[in-house]
Amino acid sequence: MNTINHITVEELNLLREKDPTCQIVDVREVPEYQYVRISGSKLVPLSEFEQKMNVIKNDTPAYFLCGIGKRALKAAEHLASCGYKDLFVIEGGIKAWLEAGYPVEQG
Repeated sequence: MNTINHITVEELNLLREKDPTCQIVDVREVPEYQYVRISGSKLVPLSEFEQKMNVIKNDTPAYFLCGIGKRALKAAEHLASCGYKDLFVIEGGIKAWLEAGYPVEQG
């Protein structure tokens, strides 16, 4: 199985400053995503993950986000078992991102 890495919201924010197109995959459900999200993130709800995971690129690092990190880890574990590499779970999820005061989109 491929290794799943962890990244802090601070590290992700610095990464986004260097590369605003980095692949952030939000595995929360539609209402959660519609309420608040990181700009540019892709919505791939965990409840529909197997059907929609093909939108996640395997040739670039993927950073997984959920509410606090549990669903993101499940999604990353599933992709690792399918041979994906360069998988990162964002520690603390959107909650930590909001607490750090980083920019979000709402509505």
